[in-house]
Formats: sequence, structure tokens, C-alpha cells
Amino acid sequence: MDIEETQPIRPKRGNPYVTFPDFSPSVPAEPGIAVPTELNRESEGRFVPPPYPPVPVSPEMAKALSAEIKSRKIQFLTHFTRLENLASILTYGLLPPNQLKSEGRTRFVRFNPPYLPGYWQNAISFNISFPNYRLFYNLQEQRGYDWVVLLFDINILLSQPFYYFIYPAANLIHTPIFATEISPKLQTFEAFEELFQDTENVRRAFLQIPDCYPTHPQSEVLTFQPVSVNALLEVHFYNDYKFNQWFMQNTALAMTMDKNIWQVSLEFFSPRCDYLNWKSTQR
Repeated sequence: MDIEETQPIRPKRGNPYVTFPDFSPSVPAEPGIAVPTELNRESEGRFVPPPYPPVPVSPEMAKALSAEIKSRKIQFLTHFTRLENLASILTYGLLPPNQLKSEGRTRFVRFNPPYLPGYWQNAISFNISFPNYRLFYNLQEQRGYDWVVLLFDINILLSQPFYYFIYPAANLIHTPIFATEISPKLQTFEAFEELFQDTENVRRAFLQIPDCYPTHPQSEVLTFQPVSVNALLEVHFYNDYKFNQWFMQNTALAMTMDKNIWQVSLEFFSPRCDYLNWKSTQR
């Protein structure tokens, strides 16, 4: 691959004609493996399970999810992370923060505040089919670190519990009705279906949103269980230079992976195809 330095594509400012609530965190947080070396003092000692703990996927749930995934031709979950976390992920898989802490591995990963509240700090976050580009854009702009986008087999939804958030979890968890009206439904097939439904002011057909994309570009799915590296399909770097540089520094580890896993593409570092239709209040 040619060695050249380029930057990820940035969203262009347009004149969106569809309004949607802005659920972007005021200070973006990286989903997933990243955790602080010392846990947030405000939440320390308050790690109680959510009111509705993870429920094993039933055969009925797995069958319904499988049919919907096949119908919508959904192939993968996405997870973006700082490049310096990649070696740890390829070695151990994606691990929840509480497991990283218990195994003494927090010093090997990098994080971006703020954290989800309470026990939700221990969740790993994914997006379906395409990254949450609004959050990802802010992270690239404000932090200045190098990033990779990981694609995981969608079928992990059939084998371990997930919580389905139609909007960013950090925002929904803080709403007054979360514990009583939202949390009880998050692990249901209906919650998964809702990710792909029209809303009061958004019509998927009008915006030409692909069937495999959730309606809201900032929706996410969370799990409290580790995700094996065996479920990893691809690792996307945004240019050849960064790939070559990382590969040379991690050759022994990289050579243990299937060569088809490595991808260099701006596809997942760019906005979603319908981004012009979403009104952005971020500046």
C-alpha cells in the first residue's frame, strides 16, 4: 500500500429539511472498551445492576431477530475505538470495563469522558450497519487521536443479551421515565424493531434510508458481556499510512489475523448517506 497522509472526510454543512431532536452528548464519549484508570469517583461504590438485568436470548427471540436481520440484510455491528486500543482488542476481544478493571488491564486502554452513569459504565456500545458519525465526527475533531472502525458479525445479537436504544444511551438513561417506561422494554424484539420504524417527523422512504440502517443515526445497542475477537469481521483504517505504521509496530500480532480483515477505506469515517437530511446543531 502507498504511504501517504490524508485526513478523514468531514461532513459538509447543508440545508437540512428534516428536523430531529439533537441527542448528541455535550462532551462526546467513546463507546466500548475505553475506561478510566480510576473509576469516576461520583459513581464509585454505586455499581448496582440496572433494574432489568441482562436476560439470555430465548429461542423465540433469536428466531425473530434472525428473520428480521435476514429481511433487512443487516451484516454487521460497528464499533469505533482509538487506534492504540486495537492490539488489546485483537488479543482479548472487546471486554466490559468492569472485567478490564478486575483483570488489571485498565492501564492498557485509553478512554474519552464522560462515562455512562452507574452500572451502565460497564456496557460495550455498538452501532448497527454504520457508526454514529455525529459522535465520531466530534471525537476526531476535538481529540486529535487516530481511530479505527471495527465490524463485528451481526449474529452476536442472537447469542448474548443486548439493550436496544433508539437514541443515545447517555441521554435516555438520564430521562425521568427511563427506569419505569424505557428500561423494561430495551431487551425486547419490539425494541429492536423500533430502531427501524418511521417516527413522527421522519419517514424512511422519503429520506431513502437503507433497510439495514436504523432510522436515527445515533441509535446504539449495548451489551454487558465480552465480545470475542472471533466475531470480528474487518478492521478499517482511514489511510494506508496509518495502516502501514500500525502493522510495522504490531507485526507479530497482525500476522496471526486473517489477511482479509484489514481494510483501508474512508467509508466508515464519513457521514451516513442521508446526513444532509438531518438538522445539526453541532458547531
